[in-house]
Amino acid sequence: MSIAEKRIGYGSAKEAERQKALRGSGSMDAGFQEMADKVYAHLNDEISKKIFEARRMYAATGDLGYITGLESKYRNLSSDMQVYVEKIQKGSHCLIYGAGRAGHYLAGRFKGFGVNVDAFIEPDESKGPVDKETGIKVITEKELLENKSLYADKTFVVSYSVKSAADEVRKRLTGEIGIAADKICMGIYDWRNNRAQYFDYFEANDNEVFVDCECFDGATCYSFAAWCGHKGFDRIYSFEADPKNYARCKELLAPLGKCELYPYGTSDSAKKVYFASDGFETSCIISKEEAEKRNFEGVEQIETRALDDVLNGKRVTFIKMDIEGAEYEALIGARRLIMENRPRMAISVYHKYEDFVTLADLVLGMHPDYRISFRHYGFDDLETVMYVE
Repeated sequence: MSIAEKRIGYGSAKEAERQKALRGSGSMDAGFQEMADKVYAHLNDEISKKIFEARRMYAATGDLGYITGLESKYRNLSSDMQVYVEKIQKGSHCLIYGAGRAGHYLAGRFKGFGVNVDAFIEPDESKGPVDKETGIKVITEKELLENKSLYADKTFVVSYSVKSAADEVRKRLTGEIGIAADKICMGIYDWRNNRAQYFDYFEANDNEVFVDCECFDGATCYSFAAWCGHKGFDRIYSFEADPKNYARCKELLAPLGKCELYPYGTSDSAKKVYFASDGFETSCIISKEEAEKRNFEGVEQIETRALDDVLNGKRVTFIKMDIEGAEYEALIGARRLIMENRPRMAISVYHKYEDFVTLADLVLGMHPDYRISFRHYGFDDLETVMYVE
């Protein structure tokens, strides 16, 4: 089966439905299992094997507990995230402060790994008594105070992303209502360990040349420069297709020097595609059908390029890909670059359930002696990175 045929098989809507049915029965496709066994044989260490098996079981069953239940020693978590690991466990109960977009997102994620959300807390009385989107009970701070004995032993999760607003909520919960400080979780958007992700596995060599596929706000490029340290680096090639992010990065990356920024998505060829552009790191390529579902709101057409075409003949030592599910096509478009340079790579493998296997299988087809490792930087199923060397 060719690379393109594999992707058509494992990436199509028809196959997604078939695999969903298989997961529901607790089984998986035999060909996929065979591919997974091949990848497993190339894994570099015990941590990688534990993460791989957790993702394999998650893919087979849909039970997120296989990942959230990983011991801490198998996850690269910051101290802030460790708090969530200890307090938000399968079967536990919590209340989420804020029934907005972030609160709804958290409620959905929590439900996915068996955490019970007993209520939203909202200062806006008009949002109660039941949240229309989730069906979860909504209470005010006054109701929380009046019924404190019902909730005081639960975990309180503040969904506000603005630190000053979140701190004010904490102050009211502890001071005016009397909730114990150790029952309150803050900084929910810091679930993943961005300070280390992509750069904590490898040691920098002299004269590194970095390719950043989807640079978002340029932070990864600066992390790369810091990782290189006193050794310095030769060049950065950065790609950002979201027009808002590109404009921002053009200004932010200028002080780095030796950094070329391209306004393209990375894929297997030059083409125009539909793109959900939200000015955030979740901007991504979508299908025409998905664009139509959105009534083209927030959707643009952007151009993609193959890395082989843009960086033809250039030396590359390190490639990072975190492109919201487009990694497979981008790797196909970088085949010659990878074959000629044999770069080390950090590739996100959590956007599609099969990527932890199919992306590894793809790079092993380019260099059978590549060594594969996995590290996990998130509280739930997000932020699993495959390291290739």
